[in-house]
Parts: sequence; structure tokens; C-alpha cells
Amino acid sequence: MLLKAANSLAQSQPAPAPHFLVEPDYQRMSVTVPRAVTLLADVASALFSHDDADKGKLQALLGRRRERSKTGNQNLTFTVPKNAVTRTLGLVA
Repeated sequence: MLLKAANSLAQSQPAPAPHFLVEPDYQRMSVTVPRAVTLLADVASALFSHDDADKGKLQALLGRRRERSKTGNQNLTFTVPKNAVTRTLGLVA
């Protein structure tokens, strides 16, 4: 009888969360690009931001462009997951 009670308790508990949803490691990469590419990247990031006010998006874009012109930095930084595909392509170490 005790065995039946323990068996029914085990079946009523929720299953543990799967462990395969662990995020892979990422590597940051920075690539020097022409000014036109950074302009397009800044415009796209301002347009697709979650800011509701259009005036705020315009101010964000102008701020990004001022920052880039002051520093002369024409690099795009992005993250690449470390997995078998990116290792085969030579994107990550």
C-alpha cells in the first residue's frame, strides 16, 4: 500500500525543466566598415527600436551619428554564437 501511494505521488509532480535550453557562449566581433554602412546600421537600429515617440527615434539617430563623427569609429560590433557551424566557418575560436 505504501508503494502505491509513493508511485501516485511521483506521477502527480510536474516534470523537471529540460536542460537543453542552455544558451551557447557568444563572442563579440568588431568589423571596420565604410561610413555608409554605419549610417544604414544606425538608421535601422533607430527605426526598429521600441521607442514609441518618433521624435525620440530621430534624436537617438542624431546622437549616434554625433558619437561616431566625434570618435571617428566606423566599426560595427555584433555577437556570434560559438557553435560547430561558426567554428567551421572560422568566425570564432
